[in-house]
Amino acid sequence: MKPRVCLLVYGFINIWKEPWQACLDKHLEAYESGLCMGDIEYAITNLYSRHIIGLDCGETLGKLSQHFVACAKRAFQHNLVTLWRSSVINHQLILDLMGIEQNAFTPYNNGVTEETCFASARQSNDIAVCRLICMRRKYLAFFKGDLDTAEAVYELSQEYSISSQTITLVSTFIDGLIALFLARKHCKDEAKWTGIGFRALGSMKKWRKYSDWNFSNKLFLLEAEYSFLKKDHPRAIYCYHASIASARQHHFVHEEGLAGEKLASYLLHKRNNVGALEHFCNAKKCYQKWGAHALVQNIDKAISALKI
Repeated sequence: MKPRVCLLVYGFINIWKEPWQACLDKHLEAYESGLCMGDIEYAITNLYSRHIIGLDCGETLGKLSQHFVACAKRAFQHNLVTLWRSSVINHQLILDLMGIEQNAFTPYNNGVTEETCFASARQSNDIAVCRLICMRRKYLAFFKGDLDTAEAVYELSQEYSISSQTITLVSTFIDGLIALFLARKHCKDEAKWTGIGFRALGSMKKWRKYSDWNFSNKLFLLEAEYSFLKKDHPRAIYCYHASIASARQHHFVHEEGLAGEKLASYLLHKRNNVGALEHFCNAKKCYQKWGAHALVQNIDKAISALKI
């Protein structure tokens, strides 16, 4: 398949109906094909798309770090500016999740950081770069439990349009989880956040009809958090466990960890410390498998507090 056709089919169409993991090798084949044909731009674009899907599938972060470094170097060598910037932005997310204090931009420009890149992109109205940085900052803040930052970045991200790729589908999932958490704070904007969470839930219900594999665990977790908000204990417990089971069955180890962590937090809220400890430990194992050592450190704090 020609690399341009492959990008369209496996990057924008088949992600709705096939397991995301099934798209990975197709993009690699298109990368090799593009190199042979001399279509360097679409070859590297397929390579980048493969790694984006890999990140959204929960591939090991250490391996993905190496992949994005190589992808960024290839894009930089061929002066594909948007591609190398995007690769570096994703590499920075991976480094942050791994707990590695390193500026991913340094090999290309020692004076550039993600913050200065974002400021430059805003000034030049580079919507794609601004959108990506916002989505990745929001993702990191949410996984690390920094909901104040997640809220601020969500508001900022509303300035930028969205696209139809796995990264955006996952962003809708994260938006819903952020919103439902904020709705539970019972602040003056509770109705606003409840509405955002409910719309994300509706999107996931629709998408699950296309692919149970890709979306069922995400739907169950949104339903669990919505049930938490509505104080429907039996439904919440059922949906948390269903999300964990579905993520495990469909090989989304990072989202299995997330669902386990959310269940643990829910049980802690219900003063079930024994159950909370069990699920924090299970979440830790998933994050360790993913390679997200920054998240493991957060979980360790929760575990230590419960063991006191």
